[in-house]
Amino acid sequence: MAENPGRRQLLQALAGSVGAGLTLPAVTSGQAAHRHEAPAPVAAGADVPGLPGFLDPHQRDTIASLAEAIVPGSTAAGVAPFVDRLLAADTPDRQREFLAALGAIQAESASRFAKPWLALEPAQRTELLAAASTDKPSREPRYWTPGQPVLAPEPPPAPPTLRDRFDLLKERIAAAYYSSEAGMKELGWTGQMIHEAFPGCTHPGGHG
Repeated sequence: MAENPGRRQLLQALAGSVGAGLTLPAVTSGQAAHRHEAPAPVAAGADVPGLPGFLDPHQRDTIASLAEAIVPGSTAAGVAPFVDRLLAADTPDRQREFLAALGAIQAESASRFAKPWLALEPAQRTELLAAASTDKPSREPRYWTPGQPVLAPEPPPAPPTLRDRFDLLKERIAAAYYSSEAGMKELGWTGQMIHEAFPGCTHPGGHG
């Protein structure tokens, strides 16, 4: 199904103003020679006027705390605000999946410690995350190698486990963090894009 214009415009605004690290910086026309300095990506959660959030304050505080516990440095990188704004532009199904994942962590916290995630002690948070990350997923990975019979049809989907819910949150958090300046630097980004030559470019003075 095609994206509606409002959702597409919001994603474009996010990509251009908040998540610069999600795409390679574009080279502007009219630059001389072949040396280009890429603009630093904006912090993932930088404020962008007019872009709404999706989570309520308690949910946003919870995901901020979870993000910091899963990927240290997420608070400074603005992971929670960025995830919140991406959720606001996401599909209803994916929004429900995210809320279900967040709810699963809260339910596990209540079951284990009789209090919500934000009220847990550091040791309790570590215990909960260890349990979530080592729980059995609802579906084991299936592999095929040449020479083996074709894999049997996929079994009917099983209800998501705590591990499935945790993995969803972890993937969203990691994606947001590693699209921030801090995350990109951890991956080796230096802010420099140097090109000795561009294929097909013969202009001695650069690009006209």
